[in-house]
Amino acid sequence: MIKRAVFANAFLLFAFFASASAASGAPAVILTSPFEGDVARAIEQAQAGAKTGTDTGGVILGGITPHHGIALPMMARFYERISSDSEKVRRVWLFSPDHFERAKQYAVVCGNDWQTAGRILEADAIAKSAFDRMSIAGTDTRLFAEEHGITIHIPFIARYFPNATVVPIVLKTNIPDIALLILRNYILGAIRENDIIILSMDLSHYKTPEEMAAEDERTLAVLTNIEPMRTDRIDIDARRAASLVLRLFKERGAQKGVVMEHMDTSDILGYRIESGTSYATIVYRVGN
Repeated sequence: MIKRAVFANAFLLFAFFASASAASGAPAVILTSPFEGDVARAIEQAQAGAKTGTDTGGVILGGITPHHGIALPMMARFYERISSDSEKVRRVWLFSPDHFERAKQYAVVCGNDWQTAGRILEADAIAKSAFDRMSIAGTDTRLFAEEHGITIHIPFIARYFPNATVVPIVLKTNIPDIALLILRNYILGAIRENDIIILSMDLSHYKTPEEMAAEDERTLAVLTNIEPMRTDRIDIDARRAASLVLRLFKERGAQKGVVMEHMDTSDILGYRIESGTSYATIVYRVGN
């Protein structure tokens, strides 16, 4: 659902800032999201619409939410739900698949800040420094300027978590178990009480509504029951990232995920699509 023009604009913005930074000797490129206006409209609609409620039965650890533009209303409702006590959140770990297979290492983290409508969303310096020291990880500004799995969520994070830094991480599809274990161990040691984890992920692709419904029944069971060893057997676009994130939720004390919404392309558009994508928003918490 992402138009080529969006990527072209993102690349031009990156090229402009990169050349300006080099000419001035500035230490870092400031990135922007091409979805800023669309996110603002989705937030307005979510806040004006029926309330989805807030999770008051425990501490929210984070969740799973889509990254296709067509699902922006679902994303807005997801952030409305998880943003209770949002001012307490100090860091957001944002995971995405490597959609365009540009990652040169198993895990790539963004060390650049983001200019958003409300504020500069700062990259977390401590996390960046740690990733720079890992043999399996690295940084790549250009990858993040063009990765919609990350850029579509940046305006939401800046808006809903006003005191937070962000750690955007892209994982290669073929990241091995040992690399996932290294990441798991580091993040568990680094994560703080006021951190949350968000996985940017869509579900079934290029199927009829009936095929997606059957596939998603298995998928949602794995995701809500927090079964990280089974993510390679389900139809999602971030199998390895899902395995890592489910491990993190489980280690932090979550026992089950709660599905907020589950829809496919036909549901959102209001008419049948024979080759669509499905989406879910899932919240994980502890102490409920």
